[in-house]
Amino acid sequence: ENFEQTYRWAKAGLQIRESLDKKAAHASLFITGHQYAAMQWRSVFGQSSSSSHTVLYTHNAWLRLTKEGNKFTSYYKTVDDLVYTKLNEEIIEFSGTNFYVGIPVTSHVNGQLATFTGSNFEILDDVYHLPVRDVGETGRAIEVVKADGITTIKAAGTGIGGTTDSFGYVNKKFSGDINVTAHLYLLAEENLDSKGGLMIRASGSADTPHVSLLTNPRAGGLTMFYRESAGGETL
Repeated sequence: ENFEQTYRWAKAGLQIRESLDKKAAHASLFITGHQYAAMQWRSVFGQSSSSSHTVLYTHNAWLRLTKEGNKFTSYYKTVDDLVYTKLNEEIIEFSGTNFYVGIPVTSHVNGQLATFTGSNFEILDDVYHLPVRDVGETGRAIEVVKADGITTIKAAGTGIGGTTDSFGYVNKKFSGDINVTAHLYLLAEENLDSKGGLMIRASGSADTPHVSLLTNPRAGGLTMFYRESAGGETL
C-alpha cells in the first residue's frame, strides 16, 4: 500500500526462496523505489540474479506470485485495475521439497531503512491463473491499456451471436448477485456488427449461456443479447 524508500532500487514485495542462505535460488516480485513492478530471480544457488520489470507510476499495487512445480509466475495490478496482468514466468529448480515464503524489504543502502506498509498477505494452496481473455478463436490476442483512469480494450473475433461467440473479454469470476456499471466513451467499430459493453457469462467456453448489454452500430444503440443454454441460439 505504501513504500517509503531511500533509493530508486529499494525493493519490497513477495518472495519464494529455496533457503535462507544469501546465495539461495529464489523468485521474487517487488515494487521498487522508482515505481516499477519487477520480477527478480536466481535460477541456481550462487548464480547471478536476473530480472524483468514494467513501470507502474505508483507504489500502491497488488502483487501475486505463484509456484506450480518448478514454474514461478508473477502478476500485478494497480488499485484501479479489474484483473491482474502477467509480468513474467521462469523455471527455477529447488533442490528440496521445503522452501520459504515471505515479504522481503531492502533499502539498497546499508544502514538506512526503507519502510513497506501492506495488507492482505495470504498463502493459498490454489494456483492462480489469469482468467480467459479471448473467448473462441479471435485471430489476435486482446490488448488492454489503462491510462489516466480510462481503460481501452482492443479485441478481434467474429462476434457475439448465433450458437458460439468469438471476442475479447476482460473479466473476473464472481458468484451470487451482483450489479455491473461502466461508462462507455467510444466504440471505434470495424464494421456495423462490432460490439462492446457489459457481459455476465457462465464460463469462458464459446457456446456458454450469457446475458450482455452491448452497443452495436447496426442496431443504432444498445441491445440486450442473451443465450439461455449452452449451445443455444443467441437472442
